[in-house]
Order: sequence, then structure tokens, then C-alpha cells
Amino acid sequence: MAVRPMPLSARGGPFHDAQDTPRRHLIGVLLGMAWLAIPLIDTATSSQSAWRVALTVVLFPTAMVAYVGNIGGVAGCRQRNRLYAGIAVMVACGVVLTIVVSPAWAILFTYCSVLTGIHLPPQQAGPLLFVFVALAIGLNLHEGASDAFSWGVSALGVGALMLALGRLIAANIELASAHERIEQLAIEAERERFARDLHDLLGHSLSVITLKAELAGRLLPDRPGEAKRHVGELERVARDALGEVRETVSGYRRPTLAGELAGARMALDAAGIELRLERGEAELPAAVETLLAWTVREATTNVIRHSGARHCEIEIAPAGANGSRVARAQISDDGRGVAGNGGGPGGPGNGLDGLRERAAQLDGEIDAAALPEGGFRLAVSVPLKGAAR
Repeated sequence: MAVRPMPLSARGGPFHDAQDTPRRHLIGVLLGMAWLAIPLIDTATSSQSAWRVALTVVLFPTAMVAYVGNIGGVAGCRQRNRLYAGIAVMVACGVVLTIVVSPAWAILFTYCSVLTGIHLPPQQAGPLLFVFVALAIGLNLHEGASDAFSWGVSALGVGALMLALGRLIAANIELASAHERIEQLAIEAERERFARDLHDLLGHSLSVITLKAELAGRLLPDRPGEAKRHVGELERVARDALGEVRETVSGYRRPTLAGELAGARMALDAAGIELRLERGEAELPAAVETLLAWTVREATTNVIRHSGARHCEIEIAPAGANGSRVARAQISDDGRGVAGNGGGPGGPGNGLDGLRERAAQLDGEIDAAALPEGGFRLAVSVPLKGAAR
């Protein structure tokens, strides 16, 4: 099963996913602020003068407002400036409280590291982290090297962790975006395949239906029995076309060469075009047979629609026949070629382009050209190695 990256919201920083809620966000912030109990308890249990307590009452909420106000998203220049201002306020509060009230207030530098690691890229976050570490250590050296370095390690470790998590989630955002682009490309490719299949299916069937209807209309006054036979065939072609469309929509349709050759014979006969068919008997791989079947259908449709031909020749040479390693189908007529309306198999429309795409998937080639003596030829050749795909 494919692993899909979690969807991310565009409203905040990388730590906000699409399922984030204000309540969950508040709970996360409060849990993160639990460590502030250390300096608060230290301040409350130590003998502090009234003015130091008053200073704590003013600066501590100020630092927390700056922290909470920036823990969310900082997208945009204005919010980025607000982040820098918030960090500066927290640093100032941390310096004053650490020097004047208690060394434990150096923990505010750890919270500065959190904001920096989450929201800033490594080239900007790195120097700031070392500033916070230097402040946490330098302001507490008089308390002893062990305590001073513990506060420095706290600021550095948490900041580095947040920086790593921020990069990881940023990579997840890019992965999610790439996944969406891949899905869009897959949808577009499937849409093109579906349109190509419908063109190949309905173009042929509707041409046969039109011919049968015209022929039945001409025969009805004088030969009603024969006209009735053509109407019955028209109904069968229409039902077959409906079934093919349903199968295509379901994604299961794979035309067979035998079926398309039989359909081509009937359609050409209805159009008054004489068919000469040559077919080898060697077995074809399924993918190659499908391509040759589509080729017969598309070429026959265009011969009937555009060529004005009286004769059509279909040659099928399966891979393996006479030692050949290439399967080949060739359909030629004695009609107008590419003159006039651009008739023949190479005429206007997206059928030939669709055949080229199908052939390219099997390393095959399409050759469509007017014949020197008049008429048009469409040939497709597919090597055996292409059939393995």
C-alpha cells in the first residue's frame, strides 16, 4: 500500500496540518509551556523583594504573549517581522529576569530556540541558536559552570530538534505537493486515453451505422426485405458500440484482431468497397494484438469516410511469421490519398495521433503516406520486445 504524506494547511507553519484545530493547538502550546513552572516555582519559593516580584509579573506575561503569538504560522514578510520582534522581546525579558530575579529564567532562551527552529531556515536559525546558547551560559556562569552549561545545552538541543523537525515537515510539504502534481498528471493521461478510446470506438461504429442507414433508406422503396436486413445489422452495430463504450468506461475493453477484421469486412462491404485480406496465423502477444486491432479499426473508418476508394487491402504479418521478429499490419486503398480533404488514414482528426501514442508505448512505428499510383497506406510495425511492456 502506498504511503501518502499527510495533507498540510497553508495557513500556518509546518507544524500545522490540515486537521489541526484551535483546541488542539492550545493544548499543544500549554503542554509546551509546562517547563515554565521551573522558574515560576523558583521565584515563588525564594525570598524576592516586592519590586522583583512586580517585575516578574510584568515581564513573564509579556514574554508569553510574544511566544504564543508567534508559535503559529509566520508566512509573509509582515508576519516574519513580527516573529523577529517577538524573539527580541523574549530575549530582553529573559536577560532581565535571569539577571535580576532568578537564573532559572534562562529557560526563556530555550523557548526562543523553539520559535527560531520552527520558523527560520537553517542559515538564519543557526547563528541565532548560538546567540541564545551564549546568553544562557554567560548569564549563569556566576552560578557555576555545571548549571550554566545545562541551560546552554537545553537551548541548543531543543532548538536543533525543532530545526530538524521543521526541515522534516517542510520536506513532507514538498512531497505532498509532488504527490498532488503526479495525481493531476495521471488524471490528465487517463482523460486523454479515454478520449482516444472513445474516438476510436465511436468513429468506426458511427460510420458503419450511417452507411447502413443510408443504404437501408435507398433500398426501402424497391427492396424492403434487403432494407430490413440492413436495419437489423444497423441495430446490431449500435448495440455492439454501446457495449464497447460500457466496457471502455469500466476499463476492461481489449479489442481483438479477429473481431476488428470481421467488423472491417462488414463495414467495407456496406460501403461498396471490395476487401482483400491477407493474414498470417502466428499467435500475437495481447498488447500487440490490441494495437493491430485499433489500427485496423481506425484505418477502415478513414477509408470509408474519406478515401472514396473502391478497393481496400489489409495485410497482417504476425511476429514470428517467416522468422520475423516484428508484427506488422498494413491497410491500403486506391482512393484519393491525402489530396482534397486530407482523406485516408492520415486525414484530419486525432485517430492517427492516438495510434502513434499506442505504438510508441510498445516501441512500435506508424507509417502513413500517399501511394505514388494513388491511394493511401497506413502501416504499423511492433517488435516483439515492445510487447513485454
